[in-house]
Amino acid sequence: MAALTEGTDYEIVGVQRGDVYNEIVIKTINTADAADTLTVDLTKYGIKADGLLGVVGFKHTTDNSVMVQEQPTTAVSSGTLTLTVPAGTDDDARFYLVKGISETAGAATL
Repeated sequence: MAALTEGTDYEIVGVQRGDVYNEIVIKTINTADAADTLTVDLTKYGIKADGLLGVVGFKHTTDNSVMVQEQPTTAVSSGTLTLTVPAGTDDDARFYLVKGISETAGAATL
């Protein structure tokens, strides 16, 4: 188990900002192992501190080829999302799609 570092072990490869929700795409290096963790400040990407909607994870079973869905464990504290790589295989690249409510989203009116 290791803490993955942004810029070295993982990177934010995409951010989509919207009026209602924002999305972040995270890619890890191909040596990410089960129980490794990474943290992301949701507010840095325009997601409300308490606005996480969901995370979908994928891993490469073969480098830059076959991908399968793999769900990480998640926790949010004070706007910081912690992702934990699930048990399974080691030394695989992972991708995470993170979706959350935009900080600029207003209340719906009827």
